[in-house]
Amino acid sequence: MIAAFIIILAAFVVLTFRVGWIQIVQNEKYASKAAEYQVKDERIKPTRGSILDRNGNELAVSTTTYRVWVRLKAYNEEDEAEVASVDTQKKMAAKVIAEALGKSETDITALFERNADAPRVRVASDVLKQQVEDIRKAINEQELQVIEIEDVGSRKYPLGTLASTVLGSTNYDGTGQSGIELEYNRYLSGIAGRRIASTDAAGGDLTGGEQARYESQDGLSVMLTIDETIQYYVEQALAEGKEETQADRMMAIVMDPKTGDILALASTDDALFDPNDPGRPIADEDREVFGALEPEEQAEYLNEMWHNPLISEDYEPGSVFKLVTVSSALEEGAVTPADTFYCGGAYQVADRLIQCWVYPGGHGTQDVRTAVKNSCNPAMMQIIQKLGYERFYNYLELYGITEKTGIDLPGEANPLIQDEQTAIPVGLSTMSFGQGLSVTPIQMISVVASLANDGKYMQPRVAKGLADANGDLALEFPTKIKRQVISEETAREVREIMDYVAVENGVKGGDLTGYKIGIKTGTSQKLVNGEYVLSERIGSMTAIAPIDEPRFVALVLCDTPRVGFYGVETAGPTLKKITGEVLRYLNVKPSYTEDELATMEAGKIEVPDLTGLTYFEANDWLAQIGLVASGQENVPGENFTIVDQYPKPGMRAQEGGTVFLYKN
Repeated sequence: MIAAFIIILAAFVVLTFRVGWIQIVQNEKYASKAAEYQVKDERIKPTRGSILDRNGNELAVSTTTYRVWVRLKAYNEEDEAEVASVDTQKKMAAKVIAEALGKSETDITALFERNADAPRVRVASDVLKQQVEDIRKAINEQELQVIEIEDVGSRKYPLGTLASTVLGSTNYDGTGQSGIELEYNRYLSGIAGRRIASTDAAGGDLTGGEQARYESQDGLSVMLTIDETIQYYVEQALAEGKEETQADRMMAIVMDPKTGDILALASTDDALFDPNDPGRPIADEDREVFGALEPEEQAEYLNEMWHNPLISEDYEPGSVFKLVTVSSALEEGAVTPADTFYCGGAYQVADRLIQCWVYPGGHGTQDVRTAVKNSCNPAMMQIIQKLGYERFYNYLELYGITEKTGIDLPGEANPLIQDEQTAIPVGLSTMSFGQGLSVTPIQMISVVASLANDGKYMQPRVAKGLADANGDLALEFPTKIKRQVISEETAREVREIMDYVAVENGVKGGDLTGYKIGIKTGTSQKLVNGEYVLSERIGSMTAIAPIDEPRFVALVLCDTPRVGFYGVETAGPTLKKITGEVLRYLNVKPSYTEDELATMEAGKIEVPDLTGLTYFEANDWLAQIGLVASGQENVPGENFTIVDQYPKPGMRAQEGGTVFLYKN
């Protein structure tokens, strides 16, 4: 008994020391491991704010979706029973998930095998609520502790590719990676919360085990200056223009000159990717090319696909830039509107004979506005010689040509301007008509906007402010007048010149009949391997509308057209289409001259009173006078007695137009 007592006492002493060693000496180590297994520290993800257009329409929203994970390893890998249980549950989980999501059980099992070294694997993303409910039901019935369901905020863009390069996209974690999503990520992302709770051996929450909870703060919504409707009009017109000119791409900006608000910012590049699935191109042929690239090449490809060329690319503006030359010279008094300049088809500058676009012909003697209408290069070179290098460069700075505009979009490019050593005298002469310097489209339209805004240069912007949960503007970002570039009088003179250009070059007409607008066209060659190539060019046209009380300015660029050559042929029709649509959308009423009214009425036919006649009788009558009865465009209509019609009796319809006939 004594011996047994001594042995027991010795064992007790050893165990006491052992317990002390574990609980005291190694307390920090085991407490840390216990917390690792017993305490769950979860991040509560905030809901990302929406992106709205200027009227509160949703362009980007966050919705709740789910991710399904499967735990592949036991918490305690030394516990054979737990390891066996996890292996069994993995097989059951593969079957449950496959049935709920309509996937292949074999594919899910193969996914487990490929990630065997990972503690868990993501099986599915963007899972719908009903599917998740089916999985949770199976979890409860079969006690599947290896399946984990994560609530996530999924970013959706209801209008697909509309304004995709402006809006940008988010990555897997919901962080902005381009466009507005990146620029205003700090507002949109919100502040994450935390939830700390005690768990059981299987990782489930203990009853009453929540220790602390810090709620998340949802992100704020950003309201843009973009108008969804105008953006749509512009993108449609660009797509049609690209097809008609067979150009590489087309681009356009519509801007409110009074505020600097960008109403539309679009290129045909917007159709290249869908922000709902930003990680791959839309076109099947582009996907094949993308899939064959190395990871680094894919990253470069995506950045190129996401970038906004209107912000991030320079181009030589060509004759549109003559507005800068003329306005600067008029403001400084270097020339007057009455001064004349001679064009013989070319102009000698130092050792260079620089040609006009009409060479070997010439424009002869012309005043300033005629020189702008003719887009005469020799006249511009003579004007800039009168203005001089220092004053010209001063206006380049005032017009924002020597620096970024500071627009609130990422990736804005720097302009490329020659210094004095390379500019005088030849470079200065070529810059007078928009060659030999490079600007971004956003810089060029900001110049035109300042002419429309009585000489005041506004900071361009695409975000109007922050919106509340109801979509109402809660905090408006202030507009910013950066400087007065030229006087109101000079700005008015230049607008009158642009109006003269529109009238004399026959740009009005069509959709623009009844509206007084000002335009300037441009055509510039592109540099290829350091040399200008005739076939590589950019056609452009800019407009101020209406010219007397400007509501907006627009700029259209046609990059490398294969049908048509000059800007008036390539960019002009698209700009006219955009301008007409926007004028009507903004409810700007047309004012017709007598000549315009006469032209509009020419070829129109007075509609007779057809009520009381049968459909067949009315159809015969209309056919005789050159109109078409509704229902006859494709197939003959049924015979009935007409009780109403449109257009009404006495109204006038274009020859070949349709008259709609109604029955009871």
